[in-house]
Amino acid sequence: MTKQRGPFFAGLLIALILLAFLVIPVVQVIYVAFQDPASGALTLVNFSDFFRSSLFQESFFNSFYVAAMSVVVATIIALPLAYFTSRFNFTGAAIIQTLGFIPLIMPPFVGAVPMLLLFGENGSVNLLLDEHLGFTIPFMEGLNGVIFVQSIHYFPFILINLSAALNNVDRSMEESAQNLGASGMRLFRRIVFPLAMPGYVAGAALVFLKVFDDLGTPLLLNVNTMLAPQAYLRISSIGISDPTSVSSAS
Repeated sequence: MTKQRGPFFAGLLIALILLAFLVIPVVQVIYVAFQDPASGALTLVNFSDFFRSSLFQESFFNSFYVAAMSVVVATIIALPLAYFTSRFNFTGAAIIQTLGFIPLIMPPFVGAVPMLLLFGENGSVNLLLDEHLGFTIPFMEGLNGVIFVQSIHYFPFILINLSAALNNVDRSMEESAQNLGASGMRLFRRIVFPLAMPGYVAGAALVFLKVFDDLGTPLLLNVNTMLAPQAYLRISSIGISDPTSVSSAS
């Protein structure tokens, strides 16, 4: 009887912790979103006010654009790494995958500092380009800088999930396709990648969500016209009375 009560109380404790620290806060936030600030009644006025504001519309578009483009750039980085380290046995494959996980060790806004020193307007790379070739590349300007930093930081999410999916692909499917004449990019495009698609989608979804709600990197790069910075500026009582001033300041 005691053995049966142990798992029950452990499960009950976990459920209470999740309820207190996860479910209730999320429900409260959702409830406030539908609540009229003046009367407290349930309403959709908050959403209509949001989409009527040009600043909020721009912030929503920018956040979606940055998140989507970060997934694209992160895919360009992670896909070849995942494929070659998972499908080919060569010296250093494990080291390459291990090094690919390093960006997750630190927050993205911390990584943005050395990125600015290297690729900023007055960074080492642009100074060399200007000195020897007579032009500079705006790696870190505006939304491009946020995409650049976020892609470098979060591509390991795609790398990890896609590598695991590629390792679990049934090799007999590939062999059957090869017997039917598929090879090279056609084999990868028609057989290998579709079979690994669940892993890729999981990694891409994580990248999209993490970039969409990131606050530190846009603030560090002085990009305020995104949803997370706008939420922070209002929570910290900056820009509430005149939101357009925040947009002009960015």
